[in-house]
Amino acid sequence: MNDELFEQVKSLSLEIRSLIRQGVKNGVDERIQQRNTLLKEWFAGISQLIQITNEQQSFLEQLLKDEKQLVTELQQEQSDLARQQSNRKKAGLYRQH
Repeated sequence: MNDELFEQVKSLSLEIRSLIRQGVKNGVDERIQQRNTLLKEWFAGISQLIQITNEQQSFLEQLLKDEKQLVTELQQEQSDLARQQSNRKKAGLYRQH
């Protein structure tokens, strides 16, 4: 839909420019109003796309932060478990001697 609106705005703008260069005054104001309405509609659509993108970016950044924190916690747990296992082995070896 945004591509269609843009093409309509572009066509009207070119038509208005051509009419003004030819000195035509009849109907130009109506075309300008029509083009301005389409421009507002087109910009509203573009703005909505940008907003969605910003919301998605914020969500993904937060998700990435949360996942990095979880990975850090898992690495810490694995390290702690490995240290405990190593200490058990050392204690078992100590008891054998």
